[in-house]
Amino acid sequence: MTTASADSQPLAPPNDSTPAPRKRRPPRRVEVSRVQILSPAMRRITLTGAELEGFPATGPASYIKLIFPEPGQTEPIRPLPDGPRAVSMRTYTPLAVRPEALEVDVDFVLHGEGPASSWAAQARVGQVLFLMGPGPGYPVDTLATQHLLIADDSALPAVETILAALPASASVQVLLEVIADAEQRELHSAAKLDVQWLARGTDHRLTGVPLEKALRGLPPVLAETLVYLACEAAAMRRLRQLLVDELGISREKIVGRGYWKLDVINHPDHDYGDDESSRAA
Repeated sequence: MTTASADSQPLAPPNDSTPAPRKRRPPRRVEVSRVQILSPAMRRITLTGAELEGFPATGPASYIKLIFPEPGQTEPIRPLPDGPRAVSMRTYTPLAVRPEALEVDVDFVLHGEGPASSWAAQARVGQVLFLMGPGPGYPVDTLATQHLLIADDSALPAVETILAALPASASVQVLLEVIADAEQRELHSAAKLDVQWLARGTDHRLTGVPLEKALRGLPPVLAETLVYLACEAAAMRRLRQLLVDELGISREKIVGRGYWKLDVINHPDHDYGDDESSRAA
């Protein structure tokens, strides 16, 4: 432990309410080692590299940040700890982390033009990204017996990591909104699953509409049900209000995540929908 010198500035008083700046994790250089086509709109890309040494196994619905090359670059520039934020950086949930193999699997939705989607559509073995993280995820309550998971395709990997953590004693209703029926895939869990796949179509302005219709068609949700809700930010807020106001679910039972926002390029990774404006949305 380092002691303060005589001319050091005094520490802030304990009641200082100034928030500490978010500490950046060091970036890790990684390369593509494998590309799998899961469906017409989904790619699973395995990233590896010596700099993944010490990268921890992640919990359910945790997140990482990936930095993509700018136009004209063969690989991104390594960001400095106190330098500007990378422009082409996006947030993803790692589907799997294998520390012993120095590998991370990330699923990408191909949704049109954009740094991440465009890169994933042409990804090849040997291409380089920088990876930062991991960040915290969803603390799964393994003692709870009733769960409701509501998500669009952007949060499908998060849902899969939650399902993998649930025990056989749990019963789970899963509502998943995807572009088309061809995006469906087998889900694995020890828990008892009731899964509805909901096709939205290619018009992203309809995001959340199939989820809302499916929610209204559910049988009464038990009061003890824990809800994980992750999709487009405005749709997440609407669905959260529906859950509370019409389905009678306590707000404290709902964890909301705005994974992306329509017409917004750099939506923040910490949109939990718990702001005051979301309550009136």
